[in-house]
Amino acid sequence: MKYIVFILLLALCSVTHAESYKPAAADTLALGTPLPLTKQMQQLLLQLAVQQSDSTALELVALYLQGARQPGFEPWFHEADHWLSTVSSNVYTSVNYWLLLADIQQQQHQFEAALISLNQVFMQQPKHISASLMAARIYLATAQHQAAQNACARLWQQELFLFSVCSYEVAGRKGDWSQSYPALIALYRRQSLLPAQIDLWYRGILAEQAEQLGQISEAKAWLSPVVAAAPTSLWLKWADLSLQLGEASQVYQKLSVKQQSIGLADSLLIRLVVAERQLSEQSSFAAELAQRVEVRLARGDTDHTADLAYYFLKVEPNPQAAVYWAELNYRSAKEPDDFQLLQQSKLALSRLKEISR
Repeated sequence: MKYIVFILLLALCSVTHAESYKPAAADTLALGTPLPLTKQMQQLLLQLAVQQSDSTALELVALYLQGARQPGFEPWFHEADHWLSTVSSNVYTSVNYWLLLADIQQQQHQFEAALISLNQVFMQQPKHISASLMAARIYLATAQHQAAQNACARLWQQELFLFSVCSYEVAGRKGDWSQSYPALIALYRRQSLLPAQIDLWYRGILAEQAEQLGQISEAKAWLSPVVAAAPTSLWLKWADLSLQLGEASQVYQKLSVKQQSIGLADSLLIRLVVAERQLSEQSSFAAELAQRVEVRLARGDTDHTADLAYYFLKVEPNPQAAVYWAELNYRSAKEPDDFQLLQQSKLALSRLKEISR
């Protein structure tokens, strides 16, 4: 599906304009073809059309969130947010409600709000596994490493394997990549069979740590066997690693199929355009990407600003704009990729200033 697009042809906005513009009430929205729902989701929607039910709505929210992590299905995060807003206050004592809310909030980079929601879970179940892992992930995203380790520690007495993986990930983020990565590999090889979602999570950590050690081919090798079923975050990592290795043809082939069949979020569309240009292919996707960026700038959209920084760094070079958006992104998200994006943007700006002298 093509993302919701304003039917407004906007001139490319400056950074200053992007901060102040708000769409007018009369601005029109064009909705793309609805994404295909599963039979279970269709049944739940039919039930809700007949009678509002908090339990049914929560079940539907969970399914939307599960699907939203797949490339092209990101609009389902908004559907999940909508249906969660329809439940009554009776569910505010439900652990499931607060977990779902925290998940939506972390996806929107509302990290503090997500942690507050998770505290509602911990008040009822202090060692809740999913909540503990989500809290650790949020603390890592904001570079609060000791707090992340404390979240991992909640798993110590009930899930030693997850505790170990969580702790090794934190150790890596603290800079101890050379010790944590071999330990993670050894632990992974001792597992006979991991559930698919746990395997994806684990491979993502292994890929990140291999990349931080400069082992780019090995990092990609962790993701390649599972990328077809991977969430958008791992598709992004796979694409970035492939582009670093000069394997733009693989990125172009896989992402162009997805863009043409169901559509991609801005983050993956940017990688597709980068691959397209590296291959000197006739531009098929750059115009749509440029239009999306124009809309985001005009709206003053501050969600996922890493996309804008990457765009102005790699697609339409504008180092000053790249630094602006990279710095804005780094205020909330402080993972290794966010730091690298900021450093690359600053380096590009520094080089531009040297040339201009």
